[in-house]
Amino acid sequence: MDNLRDIDLVLWGKARGLSRHYPLACHLLDAAAALEALWDDYLAPGLRIYIANELGRSQEQARQLLSFWAALHDIGKCMPCFQAQDQRIGLSQHIGYPTVEAERKGHAYAAHVWLGQFLATAGYKAGRKSSPAIRVAQLLGGHHGRFYEFSRTEFIDPLGSLPALGMSKWEEQRRAIAAMMHELTERPAPPDKVSDSGAALACGLIILADWLVSQDDYLRGRIDTGLPERGDLDGLKQHLQHSRATMPSLLSEAGLGQLTFKPGGFSDDFPFEPNDLQRSIGERLPSLIDGTPGLLLITAPMGEGKTEAALYAGRLMGTAAGMPGYFIGLPTMATSDQMLRRVDDYRRRRIDGADSLTLLHGMAWLNDAYTAEGDEIGIITRDPVAARWLRGSKRGLLANLAVGTIDQALMAVLRGRHNVLRMLGLVGKVFVVDEVHAYDTYMQGLLKTLLRWLGALKVPVVLLSATLPAAVGRRLAQAYLEGAGCRGQQVPEVVYPGWVYVSPQTTAPDPVHVKSRERTLHIESHRVPIIADGRPDRIGVLSKVLAPVVRDGGCAAVICNTVAEAQLTYLSLQGWLEDLDGQKPPVRLLHSRFEAYRREEITEKMVNQFGKEAGNDRPPAAILVATQVIEQSLDLDFDVVVSDLAPIALLFQRAGRCQRHPALDAKRPSWAQGVMRLVVLTPSDQNGVLVFPKSWPFVYPKALLRRTHDVLTGLPNGEVAIPGDIQDLVNRVYDEDFDDENSPSISDDVDRLADEQAKALYAEMASIPAPGYIGQLSELSADDFVTEYSTRLGSESGRIVCCTVGADGKLMLGEESLPIEPAGRKDKRKWFTKEQVRLIMRHTIPVPGTWLRGSSVENAAPPEWADSPHLRDLFVVKVSADGRTPGSIGNRSVQLIRDLGLFDASAASV
Repeated sequence: MDNLRDIDLVLWGKARGLSRHYPLACHLLDAAAALEALWDDYLAPGLRIYIANELGRSQEQARQLLSFWAALHDIGKCMPCFQAQDQRIGLSQHIGYPTVEAERKGHAYAAHVWLGQFLATAGYKAGRKSSPAIRVAQLLGGHHGRFYEFSRTEFIDPLGSLPALGMSKWEEQRRAIAAMMHELTERPAPPDKVSDSGAALACGLIILADWLVSQDDYLRGRIDTGLPERGDLDGLKQHLQHSRATMPSLLSEAGLGQLTFKPGGFSDDFPFEPNDLQRSIGERLPSLIDGTPGLLLITAPMGEGKTEAALYAGRLMGTAAGMPGYFIGLPTMATSDQMLRRVDDYRRRRIDGADSLTLLHGMAWLNDAYTAEGDEIGIITRDPVAARWLRGSKRGLLANLAVGTIDQALMAVLRGRHNVLRMLGLVGKVFVVDEVHAYDTYMQGLLKTLLRWLGALKVPVVLLSATLPAAVGRRLAQAYLEGAGCRGQQVPEVVYPGWVYVSPQTTAPDPVHVKSRERTLHIESHRVPIIADGRPDRIGVLSKVLAPVVRDGGCAAVICNTVAEAQLTYLSLQGWLEDLDGQKPPVRLLHSRFEAYRREEITEKMVNQFGKEAGNDRPPAAILVATQVIEQSLDLDFDVVVSDLAPIALLFQRAGRCQRHPALDAKRPSWAQGVMRLVVLTPSDQNGVLVFPKSWPFVYPKALLRRTHDVLTGLPNGEVAIPGDIQDLVNRVYDEDFDDENSPSISDDVDRLADEQAKALYAEMASIPAPGYIGQLSELSADDFVTEYSTRLGSESGRIVCCTVGADGKLMLGEESLPIEPAGRKDKRKWFTKEQVRLIMRHTIPVPGTWLRGSSVENAAPPEWADSPHLRDLFVVKVSADGRTPGSIGNRSVQLIRDLGLFDASAASV
């Protein structure tokens, strides 16, 4: 490094919203202090060991290196075009600094260009794109979430390649800053190596440190307590000491710290005795984990306590690996909402330390259940101050405990901005995925990439499923082992019900078979005709199947494959019941196309009436018509379940809502006693041949529907032994081989295979390379094409808000005016308050993207919403208060009816 010289404190690093400029050198030292604190008091012990190994250094040496790198992250701000941005300072005070006429460049890119050659001259190995000098320059240039491509020309001649850097005194000061930072961070030696995964985590950690010390309150506090008058060694050393002293409170206020699990057995974790699955994990898993992170795959029928098994196993695995905490990923927002309550109960009883629990999905902040402690939305914590920081964009995964849709985790392997920060949020804790069977081939492809990363990063993983095809389970486990460096290790087929644990040090693991509650599922297939408009006419079969409910009582669920068909079925059942004499059971409807607040109301009522704890609130007779929203997300119990034909794995999920809880058996009517019954409605033509309603192939592949139909037709006496028959039947339906190449349905199988291959390829294109296969860090970032990828294919959707027009012409949401103007005001700033946004969002309804095509100017969000990230993408539809006069969106006429939801009056199906 160069000899020490004073740093010019006129060079500023932060200025916006501050009473005076904040010196660049001070900001860099703040970041160094924050990184040291994060290393000591936030990173899990196992993660510290991993990062140190990936840098070829001891833990203490790695800490010093990362602190030094954090102190270099904004060195690109020492250039003319950046310093000229603050008009209060401008270049007039930069005496002796030459002006530069050059194209303006971002300071992160400037750091990327300048640091490579500088680090090489400071002793960092250079040459290959993966060499430490180039890797560190790239990771620091990526601290705004995007990595830049390495250029040999820029590396050889950074000042000539990027004139905007400025020469003479600008260059002198950059070198002076770097030398001073090196001295103050205890002169760390260059690393022997910087692996791709180590660089990704280092960048994520530096981003986090930068964010912490860039908060306005922090900067104002440091200004108030005094900044150094001179940029010499003594003055800056004193500033660094003061920065270090502020870090414990800064981390605490952000909700960042370490947690510990309380020791004990299963009965300490939960107030009941373990079943055979849970007991076997307690008895056999500890001898397998012995400090080596691995993957646990649990497959068991619905209602067998897999969640409790995962929390218990996760505690054992996380403690052994030095990575306590959880991220629990689920397929939907509804499943995430339900899981949060269970994890929060566990948190309160079994976890000490920094125990902030975040809920991660797009609508989390609307739910009142998440403001129990403190006054923040989407976060549960003993410290309400911590909640405010963790609520910020992209920060929720950084909590030690997080529950959310699996999309939140999959974004870590998409080539998008800040993916390395998401990856940092996933490591250091146990990664749990529930309902693994619920993801299509594209999402499974992304999940395999993520599992390769987690295997490489030595993160413990737990996968749960009731109906997972064996081949899918093997591929997911194999992906984890590949990431861990065990490409050739074979994964045995898990015995159903049971579990298997795989890790780099566990060769040829034996699957563990467990006992489960044995039951017989009776499946009846009933043909339903397809009427002229392409919809199945269910009412003839339903009137017979549900007659015992009308006559003798009982609770029934009718599950349809689309929202539109659920709505029409609900209307048909109401019409049928109206024609009957005597007392009639109430009919309820639940699907995704209600206003958010209304769906929440209905869901809560259904859980209270049909849930495990219903008690006297369980109605003597009732019928619930629903869609897939009750397939996985809600713990409901019915005496009989009627379902549209669906892929067999999902039929078993639906059947899991039939006589789910033995505690409710005493309340069942005589016709349902001891009979677990699933009635499957099979659409057929007049000759009894299977046909598909026009909307179904957009929901499920024809091949899976046809194979399921064939398997059900071949069941002896229509009986399925649970758990004994489930895995074999699932494997048969999802088998990738063709049973008969001469079958007339071969084209459906070919279409399905081609679709899955296309989705797998698309996932490969969208996701980042696996660890060990990254040449330069820019491969982690998106180009213009890849930025269009998302975590789900075919998920184009939007939200609309339905308003009525008041007598005075104002738009109304129920009895309240639609907020058009922001109510939050301070100085010249205006913003929509939380109460305003909450009111609007609680009235929104999700709709398919096809509904929004051709929407008119009248459907556009008010211009005043343009600056609100929550409101600007909404669509507005004017409807009548009684729901009778339809509104329009695109080429559709829609009605909003309280008990029906948003109804497409212009078409019979979605």
